[in-house]
Amino acid sequence: MCSIMEKEESSPLISEEFKLSVLRDYYSSGMSKRACRQKYGLSSPTMLNSWLKKYSYVIQPLSLQAEPTPEEMSNRSKESYREENAQLKKRIKELEKALSFSRLETEARDLMITRAEEYFNIPIRKKPGAKQ
Repeated sequence: MCSIMEKEESSPLISEEFKLSVLRDYYSSGMSKRACRQKYGLSSPTMLNSWLKKYSYVIQPLSLQAEPTPEEMSNRSKESYREENAQLKKRIKELEKALSFSRLETEARDLMITRAEEYFNIPIRKKPGAKQ
């Protein structure tokens, strides 16, 4: 994979496709931000963070489980609460990362359609309000 330094030498701006490629790799591999920066030769720690911020959306929490009954809660130990809490936090991080990756994929598809429309000079997307 070419480094960001090589990208900057050939072009003053980093292409959106390259940014999306880096972010897709970051989300799919599960690597750390530091490892991702090293892999792609990103010189500034804030560069990856700004890309993540630019391509991420507000994630609203979802309530997926019913509230436990008071009887169930009273029969549990502190250790079981800690274990469950740790598992739930881990699961939340996994789901947030999967959601962000899914949104990134959608953004990449939209960009690809836009580029195809520009290249072939034909409309691909349906017009709003068009009858089917």
